[in-house]
Amino acid sequence: MRVRDKIYEIKFDEVILNQLANVDGGIKKILSKMFDRIENKGPKAGKMIDSKLFIYGMKNKRPPIRLYFKHLKNSKEIWLFEYEMKTSEKKQKRTIGRIKDKIFRLFKLKS
Repeated sequence: MRVRDKIYEIKFDEVILNQLANVDGGIKKILSKMFDRIENKGPKAGKMIDSKLFIYGMKNKRPPIRLYFKHLKNSKEIWLFEYEMKTSEKKQKRTIGRIKDKIFRLFKLKS
């Protein structure tokens, strides 16, 4: 079985880099598999959260992890922003709001 070439290039935001520096080996292994899926499938690896900003979320059931990323439409770049342990819908909305604000700043978009 041939390993497919990576189709999408992953870029890491500083928040997720800080998170990865402080995570245990088991979670890091799960996240690594999620990253591989994103590299191969791109936005199809997750569920669209915001259609204007092309923000996607990807879930893992056990342990319950949510990973947030953005696809840059004009390129093969995927920006990973952060992950969180799933706890509540309120926490998820707060996280998505924080990511939207960051996207507006990083990519110089107007709201």
